[in-house]
Amino acid sequence: MKLQEFLEELQDVIDTEMELEPSTPLEDIEEYDSIAVLSLMSFFDELGVDIPAGEFEKFERVSDIIERVGDVVDG
Repeated sequence: MKLQEFLEELQDVIDTEMELEPSTPLEDIEEYDSIAVLSLMSFFDELGVDIPAGEFEKFERVSDIIERVGDVVDG
């Protein structure tokens, strides 16, 4: 999946109108809450990426999520 495509999917999953960039701080995304985290867990499960729930607390920027999903996103 291309980076832009992933960012658009992430925007849909989080259910935000905010255009996401890798540098976007998660704290700036009003909709990034516990419901969004559950949606992300489901999304990553669909992608075949296992991210333990505790990992989400460590994410500070969209780029942290991109790095964690690894090979799913190709530039």
